[in-house]
Amino acid sequence: IKIEILSQEYTVFYIGTNAGRIYKIVQYLRNGESKSKLLDIFEIAQNEAIQVMELSQKRKSLYVATDYRIKQIDLAMCNRRYDNCFRCVKDPYCGWDKDTSMCKPYEPGLLQDVGNETYDICDTSVLKKKIIVTYGQSVHLGCFVKIPEILKDQTVTWYHHSKEKGRYEIKYNPTKYIETTERGLVVISVNEADGGRYDCHLGGSLLCSYNITVDAHRCTPPNKTNDYQKIYSDWCHEFEKYKSAMKTWEKKQAQCSRQNYSNQHPNDVFARTPNV
Repeated sequence: IKIEILSQEYTVFYIGTNAGRIYKIVQYLRNGESKSKLLDIFEIAQNEAIQVMELSQKRKSLYVATDYRIKQIDLAMCNRRYDNCFRCVKDPYCGWDKDTSMCKPYEPGLLQDVGNETYDICDTSVLKKKIIVTYGQSVHLGCFVKIPEILKDQTVTWYHHSKEKGRYEIKYNPTKYIETTERGLVVISVNEADGGRYDCHLGGSLLCSYNITVDAHRCTPPNKTNDYQKIYSDWCHEFEKYKSAMKTWEKKQAQCSRQNYSNQHPNDVFARTPNV
């Protein structure tokens, strides 16, 4: 599929696999040299080989068929696939709206940088989150609830801007800084020196930013029986809320797992049961 935007031509490839996936790749010219980049991966049908793909320019959709189902994929799945500026601006079908902080089908005035020529194009669109942390607590910072598969093998770097050291790259270690499976950062036992801004970068582009304020007020130990009872009661209340939230998360996780392994899919156009 060839797309021409502002005199720049892009070629988008959709590649089907025997594992039931569609790889979306863009090809473009940069300084006269042909470049390509993986934009997205669609899970069509687990372990079902893609047999046929057909493009409809009229409906702006790609139709994909396995032996057991047919599915429709919109060519411009901007807001449904990209929830941040970093990925949105790489897709020639899409552009980032700074005013609404949304990924939309491309039109003049939206941010777009398919060729990665302006690495800081999204910096002003990144939401700067503020967190107040109690002295001695640990805090989790993250850009993704679940990191997209196409980014899993890319290097994510965290930087801390502190009053004492200025800007420096964080080095992971088990006693202070821990990297999560979703490329987040856990800061252990926060103290005054840990206050300041934390920026997460991928390939030179800013993904997310946090500003941490440390509440250095030290708690004094209770000196009355009633004080102990109140603290214990507050702790029990918080723990019950945690257990309730955990049960809710486990229930939703189970529902997601069942949906992922189900033969049905919201984009199914046709599905049939295989002959036995």
